Amino acid sequence: TAKFSIGPTVENRQIYAVKISDNPDVNESATEAPIYFDALHHAREPQSMACMMYYIYWLLENYGTNPEATYLLNNREIFFVPVMNVDGYVYNQTTNPNGGGNWRKNRRNNGAGNFGIDLNRNYDYGWGENSGSSNDPSSETYRGPSAASEPETQAVKLFLAQINPKISFTMHSAEGRYL
Repeated sequence: TAKFSIGPTVENRQIYAVKISDNPDVNESATEAPIYFDALHHAREPQSMACMMYYIYWLLENYGTNPEATYLLNNREIFFVPVMNVDGYVYNQTTNPNGGGNWRKNRRNNGAGNFGIDLNRNYDYGWGENSGSSNDPSSETYRGPSAASEPETQAVKLFLAQINPKISFTMHSAEGRYL
């Protein structure tokens, strides 16, 4: 399909998705199991988006010639959100136009000079259990003031409720500073 918005970010940018299928403009969820992919929850992991884009291109370029790609697109509705954390990604592009931006979270102003919620830790499931997340707004793993407090996670939750995927896959990548 043409790209479509699943909702706005905290800075009012759009979070875009696409659907790839043999009949992308038709709802075939009753006969073709929906699958959901997203990437770039963490703004400093652009390789996750690049891997997703290469997979999208592979599916599109190999449909009709590769049996696996053809089977997938004939029998599934596949939804992709390549950039979940749009604001953080734009921030890295702005502050480091030649690459290497290390901003991780979204761009929520938490006050006292602290910015950002770790969107990957802002979902309802397990929120606040303190395992791998922090309640400190200055932390890189700050989970936010409440579960699904961010418009980005709300958009994904609503979209997932709408398409009801049978499989969901979130792509992450090693951060450049650790390589």
